[in-house]
Amino acid sequence: MTGTRVEVLHPILPAAGAATTDLARWIGEAQIGDDFADEITATDAQGYHRARLLVRDGRAVRGYIEVGVEDATILGREVRREMSRLPQRPAPTTTEDFTPPVTVVVCTRDRTDQVRRTIESLLALDYPSFEVVVVDNAASTLDTWRYIDSLDDPRVRVIHASVPGLAAARNRGLESAAHDIVAFTDDDVVVDRQWLTCLIQPLADADVACVTGLVPAAELRTPAQVAFEQRVHWSSSLDRRVYRMTQPRDRRTLFPFRVGDYGTGANFAVRRPVAFELGGFDEALGAGSPTRGGEDIDWFVRTIVSGRALAFEPDAIAWHQHRDDDDALATQAHGYGIGLGAWLTKVALDRDLAPLALARAGAAIGHLFTSFYSRTAAAASGDRTGPTGLPGAARRELAGLIAGPRALLTARAQGRKPKPFQSFAPTPASRPAVAAAPEPATPSSSAAAGAEEGVSS
Repeated sequence: MTGTRVEVLHPILPAAGAATTDLARWIGEAQIGDDFADEITATDAQGYHRARLLVRDGRAVRGYIEVGVEDATILGREVRREMSRLPQRPAPTTTEDFTPPVTVVVCTRDRTDQVRRTIESLLALDYPSFEVVVVDNAASTLDTWRYIDSLDDPRVRVIHASVPGLAAARNRGLESAAHDIVAFTDDDVVVDRQWLTCLIQPLADADVACVTGLVPAAELRTPAQVAFEQRVHWSSSLDRRVYRMTQPRDRRTLFPFRVGDYGTGANFAVRRPVAFELGGFDEALGAGSPTRGGEDIDWFVRTIVSGRALAFEPDAIAWHQHRDDDDALATQAHGYGIGLGAWLTKVALDRDLAPLALARAGAAIGHLFTSFYSRTAAAASGDRTGPTGLPGAARRELAGLIAGPRALLTARAQGRKPKPFQSFAPTPASRPAVAAAPEPATPSSSAAAGAEEGVSS
């Protein structure tokens, strides 16, 4: 071997098994400055024929490349060739790191094994001052409490949220946060060491109230994972951008309702005082509630419509582990459909949002029709590379969309408020008291709604 510095590449996640489709991609990272060996060993690459590498220049994302894999070997010259084709990207406008203290909130429910990996990645962050608040949401065991206690790390604490649902859990995190900037991620995510540093930078601009980041797939091993990655497009855009009502990035008629542009709830940060001014997350929305989703897109749109700015920062990376089997993909597609339908119903009933939406109704209907038609056609043709490559997933999503209005009404009937903090704005605590562990919850009928997906996206 003639190379020097990089002869072995490791995957983002340890292998859960061999690749099960020719469309699988081994997922890893590479740096522009690395001097690659002629042959690079890709560990845990059984069954893979292609690799997807996220290429960075320091902590700045340059783009993705795809290279061949044969017998767990990648050719260094192919990596160098593909890297040379990547475009240059504009550098951040700020030249100095903005590093205020941050509270990171992770909401979880009966998924201690998964949240363990998330917490480990958070504790490895290269950031000077942060705390981690784990919100244990209507859990049936004390396993998460026992795990956090075993860490014996003053940066991490766990609190209880009795109302099931991701939005309710995030509101509990906001209440308990010790700092004025609160970052959110999920329990099926592994964050990059530079995640928080990059995510917080746009908040140096006082006009920015919310920042989202890049959420690439941590594993593309099965047909379901490949199909989901192509459906959500969380990792497809690498352009740094800012959204404002007064200065929309483009004149597309759906703005500010083109929610796929803004990011996802697995990776975002907010200003805590602004969050309380906006009333908090709508507790009728989100995984674990009757609507199963929609709380993140609702938050992003409300932020922009309120006159604040929302920024997307591609250098802030949170790797997401997609569901790996067909049934889980279909269930998730159904849940996303319900969440979208519920949120659209909320928009139609909201006196501030409804006039904006009505002016864009024609474009929105056309967009929905085109999207679902393309997904259904892909499934019917057996094209597993399309946005819903697995048969039935598009139909499940459409069925969920139709069920969304009823789900929203059910959630409201349970007393879930759209703005639970409308008349309540606590100040940051120097150090919130650590509550005693609760008794394990006995799942009720309301708790069971959406329980199959916990409280993560």
